[in-house]
Amino acid sequence: MDGRAERLSLSACEAARPLPAPAAAEWRGRLVVALAVWWVLWLWVARGACAPAPETVPNPGDLAVVRELSASYERSQSRIMARIVAQPTRAHLDFATHDRNVLMNVPEPPTLKAPTPRPRLADLSFEGSVAAGSPRDRLADTPLTAAEKREPLAAAPLLNYLANWDYDASEKLFLCAAYVSEEKWGNADAPRPLQTLATLFLHQRGEVVELWAKIEFEPNVTFVDGVTDEDDDGYPEAYGQLRQDAVNDKLVKQLRSDYLKRVLDPKEVETYFYELSSAWYEKLRTVALKPNEMRPWPSADTEPEIKREMAGRTLQRPTAVIRGTPFGKELYNVFLVCWGEPAAGADAGPRKSRRCRGSGADGIILAPDGSFSQVLAAVHTEVDSNAANLARWRQELQDWGNGSWGDWVNRLAPFRADVREKLDARPAEAKAIVGGDGFLFFRGSLEYLLSGDLRQQKDERDPYPALVDYNEQLRAKGIDMLLVLIPAKPEVYPDRLSAAAPKAGRPYVTPFTRKLLLELGEAGVESVDLLPAFLDARDAGDEPFYMPLDTHWSNTALRLAAKLIGARVKQYPWYAKVCPKPVAYTTQEATSSRTGDLRGMLTDSEKLRHRPMKLSAQQVLRPDGKPYEDDPDSPIVMLGDSFCGVFQFEDCQHAGVSAHLAKELGRPVDLIMAHGSGPLIRGQLARRGAEAVAKKKLVIWTVVSRDLYNYRAPWRKIPVP
Repeated sequence: MDGRAERLSLSACEAARPLPAPAAAEWRGRLVVALAVWWVLWLWVARGACAPAPETVPNPGDLAVVRELSASYERSQSRIMARIVAQPTRAHLDFATHDRNVLMNVPEPPTLKAPTPRPRLADLSFEGSVAAGSPRDRLADTPLTAAEKREPLAAAPLLNYLANWDYDASEKLFLCAAYVSEEKWGNADAPRPLQTLATLFLHQRGEVVELWAKIEFEPNVTFVDGVTDEDDDGYPEAYGQLRQDAVNDKLVKQLRSDYLKRVLDPKEVETYFYELSSAWYEKLRTVALKPNEMRPWPSADTEPEIKREMAGRTLQRPTAVIRGTPFGKELYNVFLVCWGEPAAGADAGPRKSRRCRGSGADGIILAPDGSFSQVLAAVHTEVDSNAANLARWRQELQDWGNGSWGDWVNRLAPFRADVREKLDARPAEAKAIVGGDGFLFFRGSLEYLLSGDLRQQKDERDPYPALVDYNEQLRAKGIDMLLVLIPAKPEVYPDRLSAAAPKAGRPYVTPFTRKLLLELGEAGVESVDLLPAFLDARDAGDEPFYMPLDTHWSNTALRLAAKLIGARVKQYPWYAKVCPKPVAYTTQEATSSRTGDLRGMLTDSEKLRHRPMKLSAQQVLRPDGKPYEDDPDSPIVMLGDSFCGVFQFEDCQHAGVSAHLAKELGRPVDLIMAHGSGPLIRGQLARRGAEAVAKKKLVIWTVVSRDLYNYRAPWRKIPVP
């Protein structure tokens, strides 16, 4: 096979663009094999040998469309990347979603200068990470067998998998990745790595297992003599064996027994794509479309440019569609997953996610009920009325600004200057900022801290009109609205960001958010103000209120939020009628491992200083012992973004803020959420229609406070049907 075809396998994914043709005789033989494989796959589909669930069975028409899209796919130009995944092991899913993905293509590579003397392929070492004498320009020149080439491993997600599995057993491999990506060839100011480990291969040499790597260079790294772009995708690549101590028997056993072998069931695959879009969101602005948005796809709402690239073709039942906007224009990943015959000895049946375990694992950051009781003891859990909120916000202005918002800002000048310095010290492309005590912060949250008056934003970025309008529309229909601003991580932990932070978080570091709350309250918009309670209780328990390596809140924080929201909901006069017989929900503790979305934005060398987190969650159970599920027919609906999804749809599941709110209320609630869509999520409720909206008594609109500033889309008024 030519270099590219050798690296892909039907069992991993089908995502092809044409490559240079080999000799005619050789090509004919391969064509026969390919047609035979295609025929077998078609028979699997036609006979229902794929996943038993109807929504995961690719039909021949969809398979043909994906193949056509793959044949014309251009890594740097296409708006759509379409892949087929047969035998959905974690290895196959990771390779299909990460290999040469247009979402990761940065359109403007940095300006580079060639080093003197020019490096040579044969000398590539990366501090000894690549074994001497092993570098090759072509995959065909490596000792990998045909079978080994058919099991490529996408390096980035594999490293995350191994970090969650056993950090110590994998640390030498992490070092290799760091040394490769740190080499800048004299271009110290280059904002991102000039080459990375892209793909890994296991090679059996007698009794020894070697790890071979494809090292992929940025498009404008053209100065390494002997390195070419074998697959003609715009990214030069080289191959080499990694240092022998980067692989060990324990690691190999884990890969061969689980990562490469275990077939995920349909529910696990659904969770995989949800967690993937969640992990990519902050960097790539991704969202996984819901079934009604992607079946068929493109839908009526799909962008005209995407429909033009589809050229009239339609996918009836894709397994997953992920939309991203990393560089200002919409890009799509489309996947068809097919369950073939399991590998020998593999367990293809349903099983609990290995990321989610019962309690008692070593090294877990636990938040047991005893710790949570300490948190509750530190705060006033009776929610104030709107009048009391208004009085408190006005008193804050008097205490910390002498009646002037400008004076309040001036009081924070040393802190704001330090935050600005930390932002300027990192390249603009670096989305994660390293704080103290192992905390990472999101660049967008820090920019939000430094914002001016939120009401002065242009281009419909002022959130006030949309918030007031939505409240008034709902009130006209007899529906109450409760606004819940979820504080940004640095609002609760400013001291983990800067030594110049106010003591105990007072005065609050976002005065203009308090100004907005005051003005909204004066306009009749009721709020549950979480920030005072979070600051009062953040140090009371054993678990931080925000995951140190992630943008999202922790189990402790969301449970406190649910209790505060629940206390306010119970004050509505209609509450007793909609909940005459409360359901006695219970909880069980479960733990999970999470690398963190912010950790994923660090360089490989920076990641070495931040091990994945071990977290705890309280799963909510129904009286029959089954996990809690949100109810679309509930009269109480919660709108929100990934803060509502974390712990509910990932990381042990059934343990999110909506589940704990249901436990507080004694009845299920409705949840409508999408990544990054807090300000826009109203549209999803509106699309359900007037009849569905009329059944609601309360809309709880959760908005992450950082989205109040410079949100990616206008805060438009959305009609309530």
